[in-house]
Amino acid sequence: MNMVLKLFLSMSCSGALLILVLFLGKRFLKDKISRQWQYYIWLIVIMRFLLPFGADLNLMGKTYQAIDQAVTQEAALPQQQPPVAVQDSASATDSGQENVISAEASTAAHPFQDVISLLVSHIWLIWLAVALGMLIQKITVYQSFVRYINSGSTPVSDIDILDQLAITAEQMGIKKPVELCANPQISSPLLKGFFHPCIVLPSVDIPEKDFRYIMLHELTHYKRKDMFYKWLVQATVCLHWFNPLVHLMGREITKACEFSCDEAVLAQIGYDNAQAYGKTLPGAMAAVGRYKESLGAVTLSENKRILKERLGAIMMCKRKSKVVRILTGILTLCIIFGAAFIGVYPVTAADTVSEKTLLEVSVPEYVEVDFSGIFITGQGPVGVELVRTDETGVSFEYLNMDYLEKCTASAKVVNGIMKIKISYAAPDGVNVDFGDDPKNVVRVYIPDAVYTRFDITTKQMVLHMQDFNAPVHVTSEQAGFSLIDTDILRGTYDIDVTSGPVYIEADTILNDITANANNGPLTVRFNKEPVNLYLDTTNCGPGWVERPADWSAIYRVGNETPKLILSNYGPATIEVADK
Repeated sequence: MNMVLKLFLSMSCSGALLILVLFLGKRFLKDKISRQWQYYIWLIVIMRFLLPFGADLNLMGKTYQAIDQAVTQEAALPQQQPPVAVQDSASATDSGQENVISAEASTAAHPFQDVISLLVSHIWLIWLAVALGMLIQKITVYQSFVRYINSGSTPVSDIDILDQLAITAEQMGIKKPVELCANPQISSPLLKGFFHPCIVLPSVDIPEKDFRYIMLHELTHYKRKDMFYKWLVQATVCLHWFNPLVHLMGREITKACEFSCDEAVLAQIGYDNAQAYGKTLPGAMAAVGRYKESLGAVTLSENKRILKERLGAIMMCKRKSKVVRILTGILTLCIIFGAAFIGVYPVTAADTVSEKTLLEVSVPEYVEVDFSGIFITGQGPVGVELVRTDETGVSFEYLNMDYLEKCTASAKVVNGIMKIKISYAAPDGVNVDFGDDPKNVVRVYIPDAVYTRFDITTKQMVLHMQDFNAPVHVTSEQAGFSLIDTDILRGTYDIDVTSGPVYIEADTILNDITANANNGPLTVRFNKEPVNLYLDTTNCGPGWVERPADWSAIYRVGNETPKLILSNYGPATIEVADK
């Protein structure tokens, strides 16, 4: 699955859990804690939906780890056993060998596997297309709303009314001018405009006290930047459109916005004026205009269906006690820590489990085998040995695993590519040994064929491989790499090593080897004295390369093929031996 989509799925699951917690808590605390807290606490949930951060150890990472291991375990060999070719599940049952899948039989048994895999691999495009479509639709609706409001609005020119607005704004500490217009087509007062705010009234024929309350309400929206908050919610809804709880959250925040604004106004005018302020709501809703507010505006009376609930909340509004304020602070910290604990996929899973790619082998094209390529991913502190086999399938062999129950291996054909996954969830520091008595090694038998290319990337994994009949590109970071054939006669190797140990035992037909042993050691040893060779060690720092006494920094012999370029600036030494 695409990494970005997997990331958003984990963020969506994390946010959904927080939504459930807040909805559950609301049933018990709705009238006991501040309405403003109930409004702004959703910002933590939104950040959980939008920011891919969390604690190193978190619930979502552990969940994904368990899922990855469960999926891998289905196709993994349960115990140490001799090499077994990958075959279909029916054959595995008949032979008594469990969890082994044949490439040909698997493909035949699942005729739609390629199509499904293609859809899964590109499902992120569907997600992104829907998200962009929803966002564009919302922006278009808002622009249409603004055009309609502007077309029917008339600037208020009454000096007394404008003075009242200016005085109210000054009392609230708002220095930026706020326009005032009238539009008889709207259903209630509203505030529009992000950077050029404008309060729009259904009518200016409003009692002085009601007018002041309406201005306080709308200016409070502006001062709190509720329009930016509202569009942040809309962006979150668009990105996580597949999550039904996000849509519920959006509606809840819209309602909480008005409740919290009412509470903020009452805190300014005094809770004793709650009854007078509450009477403003039915008056504001008495306008004849029928055009409903847009998602981009903030209004005095957002919806008639919640008018009764708002009036009840206004009547019950009072200053919260010190105990309640302390409880609110504790709840805030709990939700913040809860959001961090739930976490997201990349924080742990990508760093400690399946998405930490330690080994990749890909073969883009194929000749003589029944699948077009091979792709290997692995994880753990583990040794992986790639060995040729005459079989047409892939098989695994576990060699003295310290934590055998934590080691799994699976193989399946997807889009004509044999995908092999190795997982070893052992603790760091386990010993990997490829000697006469191998330790913590998974041996992978790969069909011997003429491949056009091997691409191998290793990280924190020791890799041994036999010579394959293909050009091989190896990039090794914080890992070991060895070619284990005594006679390397077929492959050509492009090797870029940033750390060791690295051991290459080569005949003279190798081509274009580049090795960088910054954290070596690295050994290039020829099975016999070269007859044809071009060896360039001029990129090695003084004292960081050892070569035969009669070999110069650029050693040429015969037709100067193969060409080996070694680079090294310490601290490990490259050793070159002629036989």
